[in-house]
Amino acid sequence: MNADIKYNSIIIDDEPLAREGLRMLLSEIDSINIIGEASNGFEGIRAIDKLKPDLIFLDIQMPGINGFEMLQQLSKIPLVIFITAYDQYALNAFNTLTIDYLLKPVSIHQLLKAISKIESLKTNITKLTPLLNPGKSNSNVFEYIDKFILKHGTKYTIIYEDDVIMFFSEDKYCYLRSDNGINRIIDFTLIDLEYKLDPQQFIRIHRSFIVSLKKIKSFISIGSGRLEITMRDGAKALCSRSYSAPLKKILKKS
Repeated sequence: MNADIKYNSIIIDDEPLAREGLRMLLSEIDSINIIGEASNGFEGIRAIDKLKPDLIFLDIQMPGINGFEMLQQLSKIPLVIFITAYDQYALNAFNTLTIDYLLKPVSIHQLLKAISKIESLKTNITKLTPLLNPGKSNSNVFEYIDKFILKHGTKYTIIYEDDVIMFFSEDKYCYLRSDNGINRIIDFTLIDLEYKLDPQQFIRIHRSFIVSLKKIKSFISIGSGRLEITMRDGAKALCSRSYSAPLKKILKKS
């Protein structure tokens, strides 16, 4: 293993003893530099956002949101080595293009072997990261996202798919509008969301709008092939000409 390469890493696990044991093992591996820890998925999101690690060691079953749900919330995903007590998630884990999936308790030999896989790909962090952050060509890496974690200072709120009216961009920010009429900033772009959302539930209607199909109340033509959409809560959204025909087709079927 190339000792000159250092992977800044975060441990995310809700069990303090598991984090401590893993931290001790990883301290013996020269290529690993532990820069943070988190005890649940919410803390994991915050730590990843703040510290920008190259690699995370991630548990799956955690309170609040599990490891997969945490990854869904990230606009940029670091390299991932899952470390869990359960083997039933292995298939889903490898669908995320994870580096490895280790069952607890892990040994230093297993960790060394897992980390060596990064180098065996004969690449580096810069080249490997795009595989973990797919665009249109790899949109099936994760299941469609059905819950959204919104930050309020140090607190988090979970908004479920059925409670979303629409997403829209304004002044360089992306917002989620929920059933209660509140608009909250979300850490995705609309391009990110277009490939993370279930197309049976949401549709892009404009470069600035993605709406929930089930929350559309009505629409009217406003000329030049454009539509004005009224959502169930009274909010308005513009459908541009290029999106109006697909939208009309879907709504006629419903």
